[in-house]
Amino acid sequence: MTGPSLPRESAELPPESAGVRAVFTQLQVALHTLVAALLAFTLVSAHRDTGGELDHVAVAAALGFTVVYLAGTVWDRLSGTGRTARLWWLAAVLALWSVLVVRVPEAAYLAFPLFFLAQFLLAVWAGIAAVAALATVAVVALGMHGGFTPAGVVGPVVGALVAVGLGTGVRALDRESRARREVIAELVRTRSELARQQREVGRESERARLAGEIHDTVAQGLASIGMLLHAVERADPSHPAVGQIRFAREVAGENLTETRRLIAALRPAPLDGVSLAGALVRVVERTRAEHPAVEVTADCSLELDPPAEVAAVLVRVAQEALANAVTHASPSRVALTLTGSSAAVALEVRDDGRGFDISAPRPTASFGLDGMARRVSGLGGEFDVSSEAGAGTTIRAVLPTAVGGSGI
Repeated sequence: MTGPSLPRESAELPPESAGVRAVFTQLQVALHTLVAALLAFTLVSAHRDTGGELDHVAVAAALGFTVVYLAGTVWDRLSGTGRTARLWWLAAVLALWSVLVVRVPEAAYLAFPLFFLAQFLLAVWAGIAAVAALATVAVVALGMHGGFTPAGVVGPVVGALVAVGLGTGVRALDRESRARREVIAELVRTRSELARQQREVGRESERARLAGEIHDTVAQGLASIGMLLHAVERADPSHPAVGQIRFAREVAGENLTETRRLIAALRPAPLDGVSLAGALVRVVERTRAEHPAVEVTADCSLELDPPAEVAAVLVRVAQEALANAVTHASPSRVALTLTGSSAAVALEVRDDGRGFDISAPRPTASFGLDGMARRVSGLGGEFDVSSEAGAGTTIRAVLPTAVGGSGI
């Protein structure tokens, strides 16, 4: 039986644990085969012991045992059953076995497969107690039918000890299998998170690169063309081609405007149409709306807006830092502070959450921190994380404003 005979988790092993699954399947087949063989031996012995006469009670008990055992096995394999149903199934099997063992002494040998059923359906100590009780019943049944002999006592006792040992080994194998599955699942989640972070970092880097390339080539070229055409127009207003010159200047201006819109589209969405301070306020408002139980505040003070690429990186850092805080730190308050001058701009996100040990391995959260650090270092900035268990976390990013031009 998939559930009653062995731990049900064995049927849910991932492909990586095919070897463990094969072991469980072989144990199940061996257990069912043993039950069938011992039941057939019991029926043959019952017919022989009664001198060829049919023992109707023994036959009825054997048929009932067979029907209940097979029904439970097939039903659990097809649809699965709850723990309570499996316990009732075990009680019915044991009750029918008790009737059978009273009528036929050889039925006592069915106790050996029942040892395993009891262990896998009951808790550890309850299973061991059930095994002891079954061994006792087997010894008493054999003694009542043929007298107490060393073989009749030692056999069931040794069988019970072997069954307990094997059951302990199978439980350990099952625990190892579940632990392996958890490790595999964690690795899959970690790999997915790393891939997502890498894709995001690559996408933002490519956008920043494209924005810079377009700004330094197309936009600057169109601006220069417009300035030259305007100079030609002013130098000789009566020139016959002044109309075409003015038209060319207007076309260059329109294309410059479209180019600027394209560059703006490559910037993070919160930056659309607003300054860096306004974008950070948008990020804070969205975080506050998604997590109303957390008090999220913003204090932004800037002399001048930094270059577009600096603003884009700071917005991404703010988004990631706020998401990490409200998701992992369980804070009651998160404060975002933005300060800057003509030389540098600094972003700080501080929370009063649970904090963490910076020196300890961080299998999942570190990817967010690494992504922020890569963005900041890519523009020549400094990134710092300070945290203590129970004392909150502070993330600080400082970027120089002399990274590129002042924007388009």
